Amino acid sequence: GRRSPGALRRPRAMAVLVRFEGKPAELILLEIQSMAIMEDGSPLAGQFLGLLQAKGNAVTLTNGPRTLYGKLQDLPKPLVLMERTGREEPFRGDKVRKSFILKAHGVVRRKAIFNQRPQLSV
Repeated sequence: GRRSPGALRRPRAMAVLVRFEGKPAELILLEIQSMAIMEDGSPLAGQFLGLLQAKGNAVTLTNGPRTLYGKLQDLPKPLVLMERTGREEPFRGDKVRKSFILKAHGVVRRKAIFNQRPQLSV
């Protein structure tokens, strides 16, 4: 059969430059295995979820009278939390090719797993 004209082209390569400003923060990924909602129905994004405390492999997330109990687990491979900056610069000095710049916020090496309902303390 015939190939389409685009089938012979190589995919366009893109370079991405990741920058840490200063020492990278040590972050912990939260895995909450239940429904998390705000009492007033507002979106979770940007909300304070609670105070995270770790003692050994035990971890708690407390918000007011509610506490989630969980455990810390090492990730098999570290993750980097990145943000698009919308900025770019020439790739290795070549003004035709561009590198997109991402801001790196921190490294995630562990996750806190919460798989139970919160406990209420009065």
